[in-house]
Amino acid sequence: MTSQTKSKAELIREMAEMRRYIKILKRAENEDLPEEGLFRTLESSSRAGIYVLQGGRFRFVNTHAAFYWGYSKDELVGMESMSLVHPGDRERVRQDAIDMLKGRRTSSYEFRTIAKDGGVRWITETVTSIRYKGKRAVLGHSMDITEQIKARTKLAELEALEASILEAIPHAVIGLRNRRIIFANDGVKAVFGWEAKDLIGKRTRVFYRSNKDFETIAEDLYATLERQRTFRSEFPCRRKDGSEIECMVSASRIGETLKDKEVVITYEDITDRKRAEAAYKTMADSSQAGVYVVQNGTFQFVNRNAAGYAGYSAEELVGMDSLGLVHPDDRQKVIRNSREMLGGKRASPHEFRIVTKDGRIRWIMETVTLIPWAGEKAVLGNSMDITEQIEARNKLTELEALEASILEAIPHAVIGLQDRRIIFVNDGVEAVFGWRAGELIGKSTRVLYQTDEDYDAIARDLYSALEKKRTFSAEFPCRRKDGTGIECMVSASRIGKKLQKKSIVITYEDITDRKRAEAEIQRSREQLRKLSAHLQSVREKERTRIARELHDELGQLLTALNTGLVLLIKKIPGEQTSLHEQTGAMIDLVGMTMQTLKRIYMDLRPGMLDHLGLAVAVGWQAGEFEKRTGIRCKLKVDPEDLTLEPELSTAIFRIFQETLTNIARHADATRIAVRLIRNVKGVELTVRDNGKGIAEEQLTKPGSFGILGIKERTHTWGGDVAITGKRGWGTMVKISIPLREKEDRGSDE
Repeated sequence: MTSQTKSKAELIREMAEMRRYIKILKRAENEDLPEEGLFRTLESSSRAGIYVLQGGRFRFVNTHAAFYWGYSKDELVGMESMSLVHPGDRERVRQDAIDMLKGRRTSSYEFRTIAKDGGVRWITETVTSIRYKGKRAVLGHSMDITEQIKARTKLAELEALEASILEAIPHAVIGLRNRRIIFANDGVKAVFGWEAKDLIGKRTRVFYRSNKDFETIAEDLYATLERQRTFRSEFPCRRKDGSEIECMVSASRIGETLKDKEVVITYEDITDRKRAEAAYKTMADSSQAGVYVVQNGTFQFVNRNAAGYAGYSAEELVGMDSLGLVHPDDRQKVIRNSREMLGGKRASPHEFRIVTKDGRIRWIMETVTLIPWAGEKAVLGNSMDITEQIEARNKLTELEALEASILEAIPHAVIGLQDRRIIFVNDGVEAVFGWRAGELIGKSTRVLYQTDEDYDAIARDLYSALEKKRTFSAEFPCRRKDGTGIECMVSASRIGKKLQKKSIVITYEDITDRKRAEAEIQRSREQLRKLSAHLQSVREKERTRIARELHDELGQLLTALNTGLVLLIKKIPGEQTSLHEQTGAMIDLVGMTMQTLKRIYMDLRPGMLDHLGLAVAVGWQAGEFEKRTGIRCKLKVDPEDLTLEPELSTAIFRIFQETLTNIARHADATRIAVRLIRNVKGVELTVRDNGKGIAEEQLTKPGSFGILGIKERTHTWGGDVAITGKRGWGTMVKISIPLREKEDRGSDE
């Protein structure tokens, strides 16, 4: 809790400091800005993107803005700002910026930008007119809201899914408050003949035949819902055209109590089903349904309809055990229900499953009665195949369960508001805020925010946005029940096309850990890269020192030894053949040692890299590689006298060495093409082989330290790496490194 409080305090201080800076900048609109130290302070303290534009081009960019665009600050300075804006948004951004600079707009505006890697990022921006270095300029302040936009899109999809589920239900679904209809789905058209919009605000009296029916169903429904969550009953209803229908009326209260008589009611038109049941009785009486006679537990007679249910012929069933067709799990239920019906204790048909001849499951509705048969008691069965009705009923149950489960499956806190009071919540509020769902009903959402000011601010922004559009999304500080501060992604949508009675649904996603993790990952990544760059620099210095000592000291000793042996062999008399041979062998051994020493210190640090430049060193390395591996190397350097600062030359040379090592180990290539060029953008090194081609999984393999080293060296210099491979085509490694300003000046001189 201490760390959370500290983070909150730090964030508040940073926000206050930012407001102070913005005020200074606004006051300076007609003055020269203070020292560049102000911008350096913004650079180090701000977590938002800060930049200054003059003549449509960047003159100052802080690290945060450069990071989410994927450029270095040096690359952005001088670049045309509109080149980063998505082409489809440029005219709108230009107009919004003009409106804000002229005071016609105060809220930030959102738009898409194109990062260096081609990815699309969403930005929210404000601009202020200032003076910078004696000239009129624009101060831009922005934040990357890509993740928020994605979350907003996901919420819209979820809302669309919930709306689709409601509309997919084939029955009439209406919502009531104080016996007035507040919403209805399109199913009311099919069931009652009413358009959904025509029912809003009406009483459900229009669905019933008389005032008496209306009062009767209302009395039963609300009395039941006072005791339990649901109500279900068959009841006569009336369509808009006056025709009568039979409906299955199912209702559920909204919330734990029947507050404001808020309920959801489903009307299923069961007229056809009721008629089918009546028709079944008629067919049973006239032996037109499935009819069979069972005596002593075996079929004595079966008509064609009954035999058809089970997939047998009538002749096959006669003499068969009647319970043999019944599903094993339903046999005891069938025995019990049949006995109750035969004993006069049950009048309604009973349902059970049978197993057909080919192993399928069918549902049967059955009535039984006692009759005489061949002078003895027997059971007359009348049945109907209701498999399709059962499947439809199960489908409806699943759909209703799915609709209820969607809300509970959302892992975030979901709250329904009406006139800024909570009318429903899901169980996610306990995970996010520590409140139990039942504790929040009827409360204001003030309990979810840290201060009254925060509560008023989010409400003002939220309802203002929802007056104009369906959804709203923003990151905002919130508070748990125990007082702990958290960061939440607040997403809201109005209920209906208009913001009536401030009826909305809000989702709160706790993003506290994610925000901390993102910041920590970024800090760790920067620290690791700095450490890597430092270690590479130290290693190169140590390589240079060792190579120099080997060349200057050990090399001189071997040279002196070789000279001495040459002088010695000249003084040995010719007849001393054995001494001549031994001394000659020693001279050869010293020569081999000198060659080995040369190879070692050249591998450590080619002297030509320091004295003759990168182009010569790369050419020498390519030649050595060709001699050592037999792989032909084609080299192109432009310009031929290419020279760079020593540290950059070393980095490119090591990247080239690592690339050649990977080719020798893995590529199975016979030739490579190397291209080292310098252009207005910087320096580019391209190495392509004709080998088997690198696979995608090899590029992301954790143990690919060679590739990792290439990437880290390139990123240290603000460059980009592209490694592509294809079977039958080979592999290409391309690095692009922008040159620093002093290098450009040095090359011109």
